[in-house]
Amino acid sequence: MTTVIPVGQRARNAQLVRGLYDVLYREHRLDEAGRLFHGAYTEHDPLVAPGVLGPVRHWKAMTGDLPGLSAGIDHLVADNDRVMLFATWTGRTRAGEDFRMHTAELYRIEDGKVAEHWNVVDRSVLARHGVRGPEGDGTQPSAPGPVGPHTATEQANAELVLGAYREVFSEHRLDLADRYYHQDYRHHNMRTDQVPDGLEAFKAFFADNLAAFPDLVTTVDHIVAADDRVMVFVTWTGSLTGAWSGGGPSGLPLRMRTCDQFRIEGGKVAEHWEVVDYLALQQAGLPTP
Repeated sequence: MTTVIPVGQRARNAQLVRGLYDVLYREHRLDEAGRLFHGAYTEHDPLVAPGVLGPVRHWKAMTGDLPGLSAGIDHLVADNDRVMLFATWTGRTRAGEDFRMHTAELYRIEDGKVAEHWNVVDRSVLARHGVRGPEGDGTQPSAPGPVGPHTATEQANAELVLGAYREVFSEHRLDLADRYYHQDYRHHNMRTDQVPDGLEAFKAFFADNLAAFPDLVTTVDHIVAADDRVMVFVTWTGSLTGAWSGGGPSGLPLRMRTCDQFRIEGGKVAEHWEVVDYLALQQAGLPTP
Protein backbone atom coordinates (compact mmCIF):
# COMPACT_ATOMS: atom_id res chain seq x y z
CA MET A 1 0.00 0.00 0.00
CA THR A 2 1.37 3.41 -0.98
CA THR A 3 1.43 6.11 1.69
CA VAL A 4 0.08 9.41 0.37
CA ILE A 5 2.01 12.40 1.72
CA PRO A 6 0.15 15.74 1.67
CA VAL A 7 2.99 17.62 -0.01
CA GLY A 8 0.75 20.59 -0.71
CA GLN A 9 -0.26 20.86 2.94
CA ARG A 10 3.35 20.79 4.10
CA ALA A 11 4.34 23.46 1.58
CA ARG A 12 1.39 25.70 2.53
CA ASN A 13 2.17 25.38 6.23
CA ALA A 14 5.84 26.21 5.64
CA GLN A 15 4.79 29.25 3.62
CA LEU A 16 2.41 30.36 6.39
CA VAL A 17 5.16 30.23 9.03
CA ARG A 18 7.69 31.98 6.81
CA GLY A 19 5.06 34.66 6.25
CA LEU A 20 4.58 34.98 10.00
CA TYR A 21 8.27 35.77 10.42
CA ASP A 22 8.18 38.28 7.56
CA VAL A 23 5.09 40.08 8.86
CA LEU A 24 5.74 40.11 12.61
CA TYR A 25 9.44 39.61 13.19
CA ARG A 26 11.09 41.33 10.22
CA GLU A 27 8.60 43.98 9.04
CA HIS A 28 6.86 44.51 12.42
CA ARG A 29 3.37 44.72 10.87
CA LEU A 30 1.69 43.85 14.15
CA ASP A 31 -1.79 44.91 13.01
CA GLU A 32 -1.83 41.90 10.63
CA ALA A 33 -1.32 39.29 13.35
CA GLY A 34 -5.03 38.47 13.51
CA ARG A 35 -5.04 36.84 10.08
CA LEU A 36 -2.13 34.55 10.99
CA PHE A 37 -3.29 33.09 14.32
CA HIS A 38 -6.20 30.75 14.89
CA GLY A 39 -9.04 32.00 17.10
CA ALA A 40 -8.35 29.13 19.53
CA TYR A 41 -4.57 29.73 19.53
CA THR A 42 -2.69 28.04 22.40
CA GLU A 43 0.67 29.39 23.59
CA HIS A 44 3.14 27.28 25.62
CA ASP A 45 5.95 29.82 26.09
CA PRO A 46 5.62 30.81 29.79
CA LEU A 47 6.56 34.41 28.98
CA VAL A 48 3.78 34.91 26.44
CA ALA A 49 0.22 35.75 27.47
CA PRO A 50 -2.51 33.42 26.21
CA GLY A 51 -4.70 34.16 23.22
CA VAL A 52 -4.16 35.63 19.79
CA LEU A 53 -2.83 38.93 21.18
CA GLY A 54 -0.25 37.22 23.42
CA PRO A 55 2.52 36.96 20.78
CA VAL A 56 1.96 40.58 19.70
CA ARG A 57 2.19 41.90 23.26
CA HIS A 58 5.30 39.78 23.89
CA TRP A 59 6.93 41.07 20.70
CA LYS A 60 6.23 44.66 21.73
CA ALA A 61 7.84 44.00 25.12
CA MET A 62 10.90 42.37 23.53
CA THR A 63 11.43 45.22 21.07
CA GLY A 64 11.14 47.63 23.99
CA ASP A 65 14.12 45.91 25.61
CA LEU A 66 15.90 45.26 22.30
CA PRO A 67 15.27 48.03 19.76
CA GLY A 68 15.48 46.86 16.17
CA LEU A 69 15.06 43.21 17.10
CA SER A 70 14.53 40.98 14.07
CA ALA A 71 14.33 37.23 13.46
CA GLY A 72 15.39 35.06 10.53
CA ILE A 73 14.71 31.38 9.87
CA ASP A 74 17.83 29.19 9.59
CA HIS A 75 16.32 25.71 9.12
CA LEU A 76 12.69 24.64 8.70
CA VAL A 77 11.03 21.21 8.53
CA ALA A 78 7.31 21.03 7.65
CA ASP A 79 5.62 17.76 8.60
CA ASN A 80 1.87 17.53 8.00
CA ASP A 81 0.28 19.97 10.52
CA ARG A 82 3.60 20.73 12.30
CA VAL A 83 6.38 23.15 11.35
CA MET A 84 9.61 23.11 13.38
CA LEU A 85 12.44 25.56 12.79
CA PHE A 86 15.60 27.20 14.05
CA ALA A 87 15.57 31.00 14.26
CA THR A 88 18.26 33.59 14.89
CA TRP A 89 17.22 36.80 16.66
CA THR A 90 19.44 39.88 16.28
CA GLY A 91 19.28 43.46 17.50
CA ARG A 92 20.85 45.80 20.02
CA THR A 93 20.24 46.39 23.68
CA ARG A 94 19.38 49.81 25.06
CA ALA A 95 22.99 49.98 26.24
CA GLY A 96 24.15 49.60 22.63
CA GLU A 97 25.39 45.99 22.89
CA ASP A 98 24.90 43.58 20.01
CA PHE A 99 22.23 40.96 20.74
CA ARG A 100 22.19 37.53 19.05
CA MET A 101 20.12 34.57 20.25
CA HIS A 102 19.15 31.20 18.80
CA THR A 103 15.81 29.55 19.42
CA ALA A 104 13.84 26.59 18.12
CA GLU A 105 10.14 26.96 17.43
CA LEU A 106 7.35 24.44 16.83
CA TYR A 107 4.01 25.46 15.35
CA ARG A 108 0.83 23.43 14.86
CA ILE A 109 -1.28 24.61 11.95
CA GLU A 110 -5.06 24.30 11.83
CA ASP A 111 -7.39 25.65 9.13
CA GLY A 112 -4.54 27.55 7.53
CA LYS A 113 -3.57 29.45 10.67
CA VAL A 114 -1.11 29.02 13.56
CA ALA A 115 -3.04 27.21 16.31
CA GLU A 116 -0.34 26.21 18.82
CA HIS A 117 3.28 27.09 19.64
CA TRP A 118 6.14 25.60 21.65
CA ASN A 119 9.78 26.70 21.75
CA VAL A 120 13.30 26.12 23.08
CA VAL A 121 15.16 29.31 24.03
CA ASP A 122 18.83 29.78 24.89
CA ARG A 123 17.91 31.62 28.09
CA SER A 124 21.56 32.28 28.94
CA VAL A 125 21.62 35.01 26.27
CA LEU A 126 18.58 36.72 27.80
CA ALA A 127 20.16 36.51 31.26
CA ARG A 128 23.48 37.93 30.02
CA HIS A 129 21.73 41.02 28.65
CA GLY A 130 19.41 41.47 31.60
CA VAL A 131 16.29 40.64 29.58
CA ARG A 132 13.52 38.85 31.42
CA GLY A 133 13.48 35.11 30.74
CA PRO A 134 11.15 32.30 31.84
CA GLU A 135 11.24 31.26 35.47
CA GLY A 136 12.25 27.70 36.34
CA ASP A 137 13.30 25.41 33.52
CA GLY A 138 10.82 26.63 30.92
CA THR A 139 9.01 23.28 30.90
CA GLN A 140 6.25 23.04 28.30
CA PRO A 141 3.77 20.21 27.65
CA SER A 142 4.80 17.65 25.06
CA ALA A 143 2.73 16.70 22.04
CA PRO A 144 2.42 13.33 20.27
CA GLY A 145 4.35 12.67 17.13
CA PRO A 146 5.14 11.98 14.47
CA VAL A 147 1.59 12.83 13.42
CA GLY A 148 -0.13 11.96 10.16
CA PRO A 149 1.02 10.01 7.10
CA HIS A 150 4.71 9.42 6.42
CA THR A 151 6.68 7.45 3.90
CA ALA A 152 8.37 4.26 5.02
CA THR A 153 11.71 6.11 4.88
CA GLU A 154 10.44 8.95 7.08
CA GLN A 155 9.06 6.45 9.60
CA ALA A 156 12.41 4.61 9.63
CA ASN A 157 14.29 7.89 10.08
CA ALA A 158 12.11 8.84 13.04
CA GLU A 159 12.63 5.43 14.65
CA LEU A 160 16.39 5.74 14.09
CA VAL A 161 16.51 9.04 16.00
CA LEU A 162 14.25 7.79 18.78
CA GLY A 163 16.43 4.70 19.12
CA ALA A 164 19.57 6.81 19.44
CA TYR A 165 18.09 8.83 22.29
CA ARG A 166 16.87 5.68 24.00
CA GLU A 167 19.97 3.50 23.69
CA VAL A 168 22.93 5.87 23.31
CA PHE A 169 21.87 8.72 25.60
CA SER A 170 19.41 7.28 28.13
CA GLU A 171 20.91 3.78 28.40
CA HIS A 172 24.46 5.16 27.98
CA ARG A 173 25.37 2.65 25.26
CA LEU A 174 28.05 4.60 23.45
CA ASP A 175 29.25 1.28 22.08
CA LEU A 176 26.08 1.25 19.94
CA ALA A 177 26.62 4.74 18.52
CA ASP A 178 27.83 3.36 15.17
CA ARG A 179 24.36 1.85 14.65
CA TYR A 180 22.98 5.36 14.46
CA TYR A 181 25.79 7.68 13.27
CA HIS A 182 28.09 7.65 10.26
CA GLN A 183 31.80 7.48 11.04
CA ASP A 184 32.34 10.90 9.43
CA TYR A 185 29.15 12.49 10.72
CA ARG A 186 29.18 16.30 10.92
CA HIS A 187 28.09 18.33 13.93
CA HIS A 188 26.82 21.92 13.86
CA ASN A 189 26.04 23.84 17.04
CA MET A 190 24.24 27.14 16.49
CA ARG A 191 26.50 28.84 19.04
CA THR A 192 29.83 26.99 19.16
CA ASP A 193 32.03 24.44 17.38
CA GLN A 194 32.92 22.83 20.69
CA VAL A 195 31.91 19.35 19.52
CA PRO A 196 34.18 18.25 16.64
CA ASP A 197 33.04 16.20 13.66
CA GLY A 198 33.28 12.43 13.43
CA LEU A 199 31.93 9.49 15.40
CA GLU A 200 35.00 9.00 17.62
CA ALA A 201 34.97 12.66 18.70
CA PHE A 202 31.24 12.36 19.34
CA LYS A 203 31.77 9.35 21.61
CA ALA A 204 34.59 11.04 23.50
CA PHE A 205 32.50 14.16 24.07
CA PHE A 206 29.50 12.25 25.38
CA ALA A 207 31.64 9.89 27.46
CA ASP A 208 32.71 12.99 29.39
CA ASN A 209 29.09 14.11 29.74
CA LEU A 210 27.89 10.69 30.90
CA ALA A 211 30.69 10.58 33.45
CA ALA A 212 29.53 13.95 34.77
CA PHE A 213 25.85 12.92 34.80
CA PRO A 214 25.76 9.18 35.61
CA ASP A 215 21.94 9.28 35.81
CA LEU A 216 21.42 11.22 32.56
CA VAL A 217 18.08 10.49 30.86
CA THR A 218 16.63 11.98 27.68
CA THR A 219 12.95 12.43 26.84
CA VAL A 220 11.86 13.25 23.30
CA ASP A 221 8.97 15.69 23.74
CA HIS A 222 8.23 16.42 20.07
CA ILE A 223 9.34 14.89 16.77
CA VAL A 224 8.79 15.78 13.13
CA ALA A 225 10.07 13.93 10.08
CA ALA A 226 10.05 14.99 6.44
CA ASP A 227 12.15 13.64 3.58
CA ASP A 228 15.69 13.07 4.94
CA ARG A 229 15.25 15.33 8.01
CA VAL A 230 14.14 14.63 11.58
CA MET A 231 13.79 17.36 14.22
CA VAL A 232 13.09 16.85 17.90
CA PHE A 233 12.57 18.76 21.13
CA VAL A 234 14.35 16.89 23.93
CA THR A 235 14.52 17.25 27.72
CA TRP A 236 17.77 16.11 29.39
CA THR A 237 17.67 15.37 33.13
CA GLY A 238 20.27 14.21 35.63
CA SER A 239 22.56 15.38 38.42
CA LEU A 240 26.17 16.52 38.20
CA THR A 241 27.44 13.90 40.64
CA GLY A 242 30.41 12.56 38.64
CA ALA A 243 33.85 13.79 37.63
CA TRP A 244 34.40 15.27 34.17
CA SER A 245 37.38 16.61 32.26
CA GLY A 246 36.82 20.17 33.51
CA GLY A 247 36.30 19.43 37.20
CA GLY A 248 34.37 17.53 39.80
CA PRO A 249 30.77 17.10 40.85
CA SER A 250 28.56 19.95 41.99
CA GLY A 251 25.67 17.74 43.05
CA LEU A 252 23.31 20.13 41.27
CA PRO A 253 20.43 18.90 39.12
CA LEU A 254 20.21 19.34 35.37
CA ARG A 255 16.99 19.89 33.45
CA MET A 256 17.96 21.09 30.00
CA ARG A 257 15.92 21.48 26.84
CA THR A 258 17.36 21.23 23.35
CA CYS A 259 16.18 21.09 19.76
CA ASP A 260 18.10 18.85 17.38
CA GLN A 261 17.89 18.45 13.63
CA PHE A 262 19.29 15.37 11.90
CA ARG A 263 19.99 14.67 8.25
CA ILE A 264 19.70 10.94 7.61
CA GLU A 265 21.67 9.27 4.84
CA GLY A 266 21.77 5.53 4.20
CA GLY A 267 19.92 4.74 7.43
CA LYS A 268 22.29 6.67 9.72
CA VAL A 269 22.77 10.23 10.96
CA ALA A 270 25.08 12.07 8.57
CA GLU A 271 24.68 15.59 9.94
CA HIS A 272 23.32 17.24 13.09
CA TRP A 273 22.38 20.80 14.12
CA GLU A 274 21.27 21.90 17.60
CA VAL A 275 19.91 24.71 19.74
CA VAL A 276 20.69 24.38 23.46
CA ASP A 277 19.37 26.16 26.55
CA TYR A 278 22.78 26.87 28.05
CA LEU A 279 21.33 28.50 31.16
CA ALA A 280 20.40 25.02 32.39
CA LEU A 281 24.03 23.89 32.09
CA GLN A 282 25.19 26.98 33.99
CA GLN A 283 22.68 26.28 36.76
CA ALA A 284 23.99 22.72 37.02
CA GLY A 285 27.55 23.98 37.50
CA LEU A 286 29.08 23.47 34.05
CA PRO A 287 30.87 26.14 32.00
CA THR A 288 29.24 27.11 28.74
CA PRO A 289 30.61 28.45 25.44
